[in-house]
Order: sequence, then C-alpha cells, then structure tokens
Amino acid sequence: MFGHDTFANGGAALLLPSEAPHVDLADLGGRALRSSPYLALRKVGCECQDGVLTLRGCLPTYYLKQVAQSIVARVEGVRQVVNEIDVVCPGMHPAQRV
Repeated sequence: MFGHDTFANGGAALLLPSEAPHVDLADLGGRALRSSPYLALRKVGCECQDGVLTLRGCLPTYYLKQVAQSIVARVEGVRQVVNEIDVVCPGMHPAQRV
C-alpha cells in the first residue's frame, strides 16, 4: 500500500518505508556553510564517513573556524565533527603559520 510494506499488529497497520533514503551529510554540511552570511565559509570542504563530518580548508580567523564547526554540528545525522581547518591570516608568511 502506497509503496510501503504493511503489517497487521493487533488491528493497527504499521507503515514501514521500503528503503531509507540516502542522505549525503557532506553535501548537507556544505550547503549549510554556503548558506551562512560569512562568505569565507563557502570555501570550506566537507567529507563524511559514518556520521563523522570532517572540515578542511583555510580561514582567516579562529572565530570563523569555530563558526564553521558549529554550523555543521547542527546538521541532522552528524554524530561528530573533526575540524581540520587551518587558520591562515592573509599575508602571513608560511613559516609563521601554526
């Protein structure tokens, strides 16, 4: 019925989806970052494996690094965030980078 399997259970029918839809958490995380008013976050990359979303890229401040982490942590299905974003101030010499 309606593309679902039904089972009688004490006079009530339970509808079970035929398959759980595939959700690409990396894509959802990327979309969340791109919809942020902070334009620099649009350059941050997302990868996800088993609910662990990894952020990669460069941002000019630690504040933006934390904002990016906070945004993707709210994506439904993300269990953990690994923040591998480098903070690199514009004009900083490579030897000065942390």
